[in-house]
Amino acid sequence: MTSGEAQSPGAASPFRRVEDAVGRALVGALDAISTRTFAVHQAALLRIGYGLVFLVSLLREYLNRREIWGDRSAWSPDMARELLNGIEGVSLLLESDSRWWFEGVYLAAIVVSALFVLGWHTRATSILFAVMVVSFNSRSILMTDGGDTVLLLMSIYLAFAACGRVWSLDARRARRTGVRPGTGPGHEVGVLVGLIAMVVLGTTCRGDSWAVHPEFSFAFVCRWIWLPGILVVFGALWRLPREVEQVRAGLVTAIHNCALFVIAAEVCFIYGAAGLYKVQGSYWQDGTAMHYVLNLEYFAPWPGVSHTLAANTEMGVLISYLTVFIQVGFVFMLFAKRVKYVAIVILLGMHFGIAVLLGLPAFSASMSVGDALFLPTAFLIWTRSRVIGRLTARLRRGPAAPARAPADPRPPAVPPASDGPAGLSPTASRA
Repeated sequence: MTSGEAQSPGAASPFRRVEDAVGRALVGALDAISTRTFAVHQAALLRIGYGLVFLVSLLREYLNRREIWGDRSAWSPDMARELLNGIEGVSLLLESDSRWWFEGVYLAAIVVSALFVLGWHTRATSILFAVMVVSFNSRSILMTDGGDTVLLLMSIYLAFAACGRVWSLDARRARRTGVRPGTGPGHEVGVLVGLIAMVVLGTTCRGDSWAVHPEFSFAFVCRWIWLPGILVVFGALWRLPREVEQVRAGLVTAIHNCALFVIAAEVCFIYGAAGLYKVQGSYWQDGTAMHYVLNLEYFAPWPGVSHTLAANTEMGVLISYLTVFIQVGFVFMLFAKRVKYVAIVILLGMHFGIAVLLGLPAFSASMSVGDALFLPTAFLIWTRSRVIGRLTARLRRGPAAPARAPADPRPPAVPPASDGPAGLSPTASRA
């Protein structure tokens, strides 16, 4: 065959074969992302975990709520507003200085957190949960220990995830009615559009040039117009024709999968950044970092235990090197199945130690919940069926019945024949 002759159809060039293989792989990946919902059990666990972290924090600090987020806080409302105006932040707690407004928002946050944990209308409560977390974090951003920053990020990501498909009241209602959660056309898209509108309006319409009155500004109206806007979008997109159901379902599935990917990437980024920062420090290089950490008075809720552990030099060096090794290599360990589970167990133990020895329960709980994203689905289902299933069955049975007396194996005694009239036996009386 000469160079001018056309190449036979069956003899494709290597570059064309590589191009076709890459194209098929991309099409398959996009098809899987838009048609298969990944990690619904892990998303439900994240919903329950982060909801409980925020709910427990609100209940734990209920007696100190005014000192942390209210009018008695050292970080006054005016100082918080000045900071948020500089970073374009928002907070429901700063919309009014009224005591009743503060108490109402606080109680609403408790109710929303409880409903989010239970999975009641998860699409709506997930957005409200994110708004509450952002509001409380922005109100006293310098009053907390920084452990709620992870909770802040994850609450925003969970607003885009389908975290109510299982282990929720929505799933229970779906089993009773025979309708899968979130199958109504346009429901999730409406929530997404409403959330985007909330973010855009809440972060852009804050300038003083919009104000038309000192007490009533157009910016205030814009920041709150997203609430009825969501309802309008719900009604409009819910009535979309059924022909767009497949497109809607694919969009919702892709958004869910992307949200979980972002959560996983966030966890890996936190560990990777923490490990690389530790490597640069001389204390972590020579293994003495844990000794100094355990001797910090501000992070010593149990001074006696901390000083005892700090005196053990060998253990301090081992924990220091193991922490750096696990955090730096966590991203790579995820690709090895067995090594990944060992790393997760070590990280959970590390967070337990941080919560107990350093007094940072919110941060430790938030990171531990994030680690649960990498647990296998079979393990989560097995844990629920064995632990929660037994607990539920025991609660349904109620208190145990009192034990019965053992039965007498001997046959009952036959009573003697009764005498007839006038003390005569029946035989004598018949005679």
